[in-house]
Amino acid sequence: MRTKRSKYKRVFEHLFSFQEYKLFDLKETKNEVLVILKKVGPSKCPACGSDHTIIEETYTRVIRDLNLRQKTSNLQFEENKIQCSCGYRGIEYLDFVRPYSRCSKSLEEEISVCTTMMTLTDASLMWNLDWKTVKEIDKRSIQDKLVDLKTINPTIIGVDEIAYKKGHKYLTVVRDIPARKVIWIGFKRKTETLDAFFQELGPEKSLKIQICCMDMWDPYVASVRKNTNADIVFDKFHVIKKINEVLDKIRRRVFAQAEKETRKLMKHKRFLILHRRKNLTDEKDIESLEQLLKSNEPLYKAYVLKEEIADIFDDVNAESEIIRLEQWFQNVIDSGCEEFLPVVSMIRSYLYGIHNYFKHKLTNAGSEGFNNKINVIKRAAYGFVDVEYFKLKILQQCGGI
Repeated sequence: MRTKRSKYKRVFEHLFSFQEYKLFDLKETKNEVLVILKKVGPSKCPACGSDHTIIEETYTRVIRDLNLRQKTSNLQFEENKIQCSCGYRGIEYLDFVRPYSRCSKSLEEEISVCTTMMTLTDASLMWNLDWKTVKEIDKRSIQDKLVDLKTINPTIIGVDEIAYKKGHKYLTVVRDIPARKVIWIGFKRKTETLDAFFQELGPEKSLKIQICCMDMWDPYVASVRKNTNADIVFDKFHVIKKINEVLDKIRRRVFAQAEKETRKLMKHKRFLILHRRKNLTDEKDIESLEQLLKSNEPLYKAYVLKEEIADIFDDVNAESEIIRLEQWFQNVIDSGCEEFLPVVSMIRSYLYGIHNYFKHKLTNAGSEGFNNKINVIKRAAYGFVDVEYFKLKILQQCGGI
C-alpha cells in the first residue's frame, strides 16, 4: 500500500475532522482508501463528559466509512479504554463511531436510509457488508428514532390486529387516528396486550382518550373499558364485512341448488353481488345484476337487506340511523333469510359501539392502508423470524418515528 498526499489535503482534513481527531494520512490501493486519523485531544468519559480520565489501554481500530467515489473507505485510529472518577470504566466517547461498531455513524445513517427502500440483502450487497451487520445497524437506527409515548397525547385511537405468522400469530397495532400514525405495537391480541399499551401511556393520558375505534373483539373492549373512559366505536366496515359474508353464503347455496341455465347466469357474478349498487357505473354490469336478481328471489331478498344496512351506515343523522337499524332487524325477520339472524344477534350484542359510530362517524378505514404497508414489509423479508425487528420496521414505515 503506497502513501498518497493530495494537493487538496485541506478538503480531506475538513471531511475527516472529528472531535479530538484530525486527518494524519491517506493511503490508497486500487479498490480502497485508508484514512489514518491522529488523536489530538483528551479522552472523554461517555457517562459524565469529563476530560480528566485515566487511560488504561490503547487500541488501534479500523472501521468502514462512506465510500470515496467507487472505493471502499476505512478509518484507522487509536481509541482508549479509560477509568473515570465518576465510576465509569470502558471505551472513551467518540463522536463519529459507536462503541464496538464496525461502521462509522455516517455510514450507519446512510445504510438506515437505504433499508427503508430496499431489502437487507440488497443493502448488504450495495455496501459489501454482512446482512446481519446491516440488520443490526437498521434496528439500532430505528430504536434511536422511536417516538416515546411520554411525548405524545393521543385522544382518538384505532386498535387493530395484524397476522405476522401462520397459526394465529398476531400483533396488536395502536394508531393515533388524527395523526395517521402507528404509535404502539404489542404481541398477541389479548386484554393484557392492550393493557400494556395503556400502562406505558400512563393512567393520566389514558383517561384523556375520548374515542377508541376497533373491531368487535371482546379482549380489546375489556381493556379499553378498564383503562379509559373512551367511547368505543365499532368499525362499520367490520359490520358490512359480516353482512357480505352472509350474502355470499346465500349466493353459494342458491348456486348449488340452481339449474344449469341459472348457474351460467350466476357464474362470475360474485363481484357484482357484493358491490354497492350505487357504485356500479358500467351499464352492462347494472343490467347483468338486475337480470340475476330477478331470477333468484332468495338472492334478491338478501341483496336488498345488504343494500339497506349499507345505506343506514351512510346516513348523516344519528337518530334516524338508530330507528332505521331497528327497522332493519324486523326486515330480516320478515324476509325469512335465516342466515342473517346470527348477524342480527351479533349487532344487538354490540349495539353500544354501533350507536357510537352513528355519533362520531369514525372508522378504522385508515388501518387498511397501514395493513397493506405491513404486508409489503412482510413480503419483502419473506416473513420475519425476528418479530422485534418486524415491529420496528412497521413503526419506521407507518409513522412511529
